[in-house]
Amino acid sequence: MGLEEDTELTPFTATQEHSLWTLAQERAPDELAAVEMALTADEVFYALPYAAMAAWHLEKFDLARALAEKTLLIAPAYADNWNFGNAINLGHNVLGLLALRAGQTAEAVSQLYEAGQSPGSPQLNSFGPSMQLARALAKQGKFDAPLAYLEQCRAFWRMGTVWLNLWEQKLRVGEVPNFFGAGHR
Repeated sequence: MGLEEDTELTPFTATQEHSLWTLAQERAPDELAAVEMALTADEVFYALPYAAMAAWHLEKFDLARALAEKTLLIAPAYADNWNFGNAINLGHNVLGLLALRAGQTAEAVSQLYEAGQSPGSPQLNSFGPSMQLARALAKQGKFDAPLAYLEQCRAFWRMGTVWLNLWEQKLRVGEVPNFFGAGHR
């Protein structure tokens, strides 16, 4: 059995989930500060998607929305940039998490679909996309949208085939994957 299978043997405990959340919160201030320290429009574009997710982790929901919306607003101007795929994936993941938090499940599902429209990036192609929204939907018993998202991710995350296959198997039988190894950003 490989690392991938080992990470999916048992569901994360509440303590493990809290540890991952805490780790994200510890990184978040630096990711938010990167936007403030950016000197050029390109640097702002590079920092924005991560800052949006950082604001989500810090439960600064209005800021998370503003940063995600700004990310997606300026992304078309950077369609040929290496960070474009990150912007699409993270911007829509954040908006979907916010929608789910507000009880707007259909909007969350729509945002997950849009996140999956990412063309990929060096980071997404290697380490994988954010799975936070997919996991949140699965935890609410919504398995079809995460399954569709995994299929979309296959287009760019070729290095993640083993993970994607494992997660698909779990979702198909109504289990929530840990999604360890991707998207704990």
